[in-house]
Amino acid sequence: MKIGAAVVLVALAVGIGVWVLVSNESATGSSSNVTVATDNAYRVTTAPKGTTPPVTVTVVEDFQCPACRSFETQFAGAMEQIRSNPKVAVDYMPIAILDRMSTTNYSSRAANASACVAQSTAGDGNFDTWIKFHNALYAQQPEEGGPGLTNDELNSIAKQVGATNLKQCIGDEQFSGFVKDTTQKALNSGVNSTPTIKINGQPVQLSTPDALIAAVNEAANKQ
Repeated sequence: MKIGAAVVLVALAVGIGVWVLVSNESATGSSSNVTVATDNAYRVTTAPKGTTPPVTVTVVEDFQCPACRSFETQFAGAMEQIRSNPKVAVDYMPIAILDRMSTTNYSSRAANASACVAQSTAGDGNFDTWIKFHNALYAQQPEEGGPGLTNDELNSIAKQVGATNLKQCIGDEQFSGFVKDTTQKALNSGVNSTPTIKINGQPVQLSTPDALIAAVNEAANKQ
């Protein structure tokens, strides 16, 4: 399978949102310094420490996006297999483009909560707890048009998957600046809908989990 340079998106129904960016400095510290992030993404890989995998799969997503939930449901097994490949790094980029689809800027709040969980649990490069939180947010994704999950509910989910109490980080939107920066970075790269899946920087159009695995393996075999 050839991976072209043209911008094409995963062949799922995608939600196109208005870019609503929230700036809210935290009372607890910097709102833009997520030290466990790699180029504004949470990098999950089984590659040996100190090495750079030859293939990067980037998943640009919004926790309010129904199409992202569909992708996570349909491609869950494929993504698990891809994450276990030591030749691959999977970069998750939660962004906030669908704040207009809730009454409480849920996209931004969920992405901030995700950053809180990552920062508090992945200091050693292990994103297992973050992945559990990520999956739980999609499993409990609120309907569009409503208030979304409350900050207390986000904190409760974080604790359920193994994070410490993150009530202050979530309530203060401590990483709102990081969420804004990440969203802008995605916008600047040409992303205008979610989910967008890229292999080594090139967006790809894929209809099945097997096609995604094949495309990743092809990229890895070229290295």
